[in-house]
Formats: sequence, C-alpha cells, structure tokens
Amino acid sequence: MAVGSAQNLVSRWGSGGAAVAAGAALLMLTACSGPSAGPAAGPSGGAAGGGGAQSDAIKVNRLVFIVGTPGRTELDLRFLAEPYVWPWRGTYDNLVAADAKTGKLVPGAATEWNVEPDGQSFRFKLRPNLNFHGKWGPVRGEDVKFGWEQITLVDSVHGQMPYFKNNVKSVEAPSEKEVVFHMNKPDGILVTAVSDYQGGAEIRSKASYDSQGAPNWKNGALAGSGPYLYKEGAEGQFLRYERANNNHWSGTPDFTEFEWRFAKEASTRMAALLTGEAHMADLPNDLMAQSEKQGMKVYRGQFPGTRVWASFRCCFAKDLSDPSGAPMFPDSPLMDKRVRQALSKAINRDEMNKAFFAGKGEPMYLNHFQPTRLGWNPDWEKRFKDMYGYDPAAAKKLLADAGQPNLKTAMLVKPLPGVPGGEDLMEAVASYWRAIGVNVSLETVDVAQANLIARQFGYSNHVTLDATGSNQWSGSTIWNSGVTHLGNGVESPRVDTILRQIGQTVDAKKQEELWRQAGDFAYEDFLGAPMFWLPTEAIGNPKVVAEWTYPGGITGAWTHIVNIKAAAK
Repeated sequence: MAVGSAQNLVSRWGSGGAAVAAGAALLMLTACSGPSAGPAAGPSGGAAGGGGAQSDAIKVNRLVFIVGTPGRTELDLRFLAEPYVWPWRGTYDNLVAADAKTGKLVPGAATEWNVEPDGQSFRFKLRPNLNFHGKWGPVRGEDVKFGWEQITLVDSVHGQMPYFKNNVKSVEAPSEKEVVFHMNKPDGILVTAVSDYQGGAEIRSKASYDSQGAPNWKNGALAGSGPYLYKEGAEGQFLRYERANNNHWSGTPDFTEFEWRFAKEASTRMAALLTGEAHMADLPNDLMAQSEKQGMKVYRGQFPGTRVWASFRCCFAKDLSDPSGAPMFPDSPLMDKRVRQALSKAINRDEMNKAFFAGKGEPMYLNHFQPTRLGWNPDWEKRFKDMYGYDPAAAKKLLADAGQPNLKTAMLVKPLPGVPGGEDLMEAVASYWRAIGVNVSLETVDVAQANLIARQFGYSNHVTLDATGSNQWSGSTIWNSGVTHLGNGVESPRVDTILRQIGQTVDAKKQEELWRQAGDFAYEDFLGAPMFWLPTEAIGNPKVVAEWTYPGGITGAWTHIVNIKAAAK
C-alpha cells in the first residue's frame, strides 16, 4: 500500500476499501473450495454453512479460530516473547489463574499460596488431582522448578526472563505437591508473575522433556495439564489441539478439537469465516461490521484489553549501575523529550479512532496506567490536551526549539498482536509526522530479528507501534525501564528508582503511593506516545458458537478458550 497523507489513509479505511478486497477474496475462496492442499487449510471438522447464518445450530468437532499471523510461532516457550505465548493458554496451566468475569487472581494449578516467615519466599500448594496429558503423571513441584529453569536459560528470549533470572534466587520442591520460590529480596510481584497475566511460568512436564528433549516441530510440544492438549501444527500456519478429557478444574471444552489458524490478510480471514472454513475470526472493525450483516456475532471481552502506543527506541542507560549517568546514545534526537512530545502532539487520535476502530478505542492518557489500575492520577486526563494532544503547530515549534525542524527517524513495521491492520496504523502515524516536516522511513522487520536487535541495543533513533494487554508491572518494566533493560523504549532513571521500590513492596497502600509517583514522572518525561485502549472483540458464527466469556485484558487477548460454548442443537 502506498503511503499517502494521513487523511487519505484513514479515509480509505472509513470508506470500506478493505471490505471490497474481502469480497474479492471471498469469491476466490468459494471458487477454489475443492480438496485442501495441506493440513493448514484442511477440513475444519464440520461445515459452518455458507455466508449467512443457518436456521439450526451447526455441530462441529473442530472449532477453527482464524487470527492474524503472530510475530512468532514456536513450540518451545522460552523462544516466545511474552505477547506471542497466547496460543498455549489452553494447554499449559499457571500456578495462579485470572477469573474470566472479574479478572481477579484466583487459584490455578495452585490452590493456595503464602509468604514464608522469612518475608521473601513464597510457598505454593498444588492441586492434588492435577495431571499432565498422556502418560506423564501428576503435576509436581519439580515440574514448576523445571519451567523456571527453562525460562532462565541463557538463550531464552522471553520478555519475563530478566525478572525470573534476577529476582528469583532459587526454586525448591520440598514435596511433590509443594513448590517454594526463594526471592533475592522482598517481592510484591511474584504472584502476578506466575499467573495468567504475565507469562513465563507455564507448567510443562519435566518427564516429557527428559524423554523427548527440547520441544520442536519434529518432536512436538511438551506435555501440559490444561483442558486442551497439543496435537499438531505447522510454523506460521496453524496450531491444533484436542480435548484432554482430564476433568480440568477450569471446565471441559465443548469442542473435541480446537485450531488456531493463521492468516496475515484480514480479507482472507473474513472469507474463511463467511465460507465456513473457520468459525471464529479476528477482524478489523470495517470487516467485522460487514460480517455482522452476514449473520455473524461479536464476542467481546469483559475489559479493555489491548493498548496501542508508539515506543521510542532510543534512550537507555549506558551503565545500569549508574542509571543517571551517560546515556547509551547521547546524540539521538529522541533523547530530547521535546522531540518525543512533538511526535505525540502530531498524531490525530480522534481521526484514527473513528477510521480504524469505529470510535471504540478508549483514550490512553498514560501507557501502563488506567483508572482501574494502581496510582491513577485524574490530572493526567485534564492536562492531556496541552501535554500530548493533537496540535501540529505546537509540534513544529517543539521540534524547532529542540533544534530538529527536519527530524529524521525510522519506524519499524511489524505485526501488532491483537490489532488487525496494524501496518496501516503505522502508515497513518508516519503520515502525521511527515505533515510536520519529519523525514520518517518505514522499515519492515521480522519480529524475532527485531527483538534480538533490540536486546543488543541496536536501535538508537527508531520508533515502533506496539500493542499488548500486559499488566502494570510487566508493561512498565518490559517497555520503559532499566529494571529489565530490554531496549524496548525510553528508560527514565527517576521512574526506575520508584519501580525498584515497588518491586520490593508488599504493602498495598505504599504500592498505590509509589505507582502514583512513578506515573507522574513518566507523564512528564514523555516515555511514549499514548494512543488507545481497545476492546477485545472476535467475531464468529452464532450457529456454531453460542457465547464466550473471557477477560480480554490479558496479554495476547485470546484466553479462556475452554469457555467457548457450542450453540445448542
């Protein structure tokens, strides 16, 4: 797609241009619906009918949910950055779960947990009748310890590896149904870190690893204990699971099999849904509206889930032992917070919200913070127009004052997890910046390679649009902090100081005060360009799927698939 003005780009979306492409793809798919060429496009276990809803419920054995192609699809979880672990949510249990309706932390693989008398160790008691799939026996404390050892291996690229490596001193399994995390210091984060909200502590069978070796496309995945077990897959194409029939504590799936099918083009996903090749889909708003007119139904998460913002890849501490000392890239124009403020004020969020999200996006006033989260300051909303709001003239003046009237930078183009049409969003933002005189180039990157370069601090004057549903701690530390030091965004020394205090504080009142202080500093330092909190929505055939209750506010968005209920016959 050629890059034009921002107004032209958003008008193309608003006029339903993508729906025209979807219609063409639908005609092609209908004409070519003969025998499939391979497993990724194979039979879905039961036809969902043609484009319109049928008069009776349709029984399918394999539920196919087609989504955008993730940045990475791997069987070895330590090679998945946090936003890409979501396809395994139904296969592996975490110690602590998230309630599908309230989002509150509740028992998962562990029935209870407590802080030990030393004040910095946590003991978890495992469910007595929780077993791994197949022949691999009960879930034991040793299996939890094994998972921790895996994520902290030197080749792990998981976003939570630094936390589990640096904060956890050791993991002990004093009995088969107990596990103790010994922390390096008092820690107020661990319970969330081993929950559905964060990722990295998914429980895998050590015995299956000892038998087959590291998981890969040839050996298959390691055994888990969730309601679905891994059956087969192809990298970047599909992942297929079957019902475990293990009387799982979260419930028994209605569908015998479940498949995540991947397709980059939204028009392809819509065509698959309307022809019955898939039964649920992740679509942008214009195609979702078209699909609703064809009899499809929207399934919305309980909470705003994915948030979208622009990250400035530039501003890192050269020496973590002296975070207030010399920066790694002192000559980067993005080091000047006036430049970062200018780029934020050049974005017309209202226009983008209407064009891309049908006005459903909630304004984000400060990344990682929301009124329902700790430390919220209502003044941020009141001051947003002056500090961050759309004002091209003010943006140009800020650039001139910073000595950067002809700023040069680069935007890295990559998929946005949970946000269809992410590349078009990036083009729109780049167009807004060009309108104030910024020379911004668009560079398409491979996610795995980009993550590697970021961890090696290879980006010094670059911007990305990012999307995640991460919780407040992991979001703040992964994207904007030297606490993990991953090269993902602006690191503020004074924010880091507060985050380190939060990480050692278990007192709720004190945490609230510290989060407010960290938020105030982050707001003033323009650590990113906040954009939207988006509702999490999928669309499907109501003759196949009756309902789906899921939080929507967890990284990866698509969780609690055990709750996808079949339409009654």
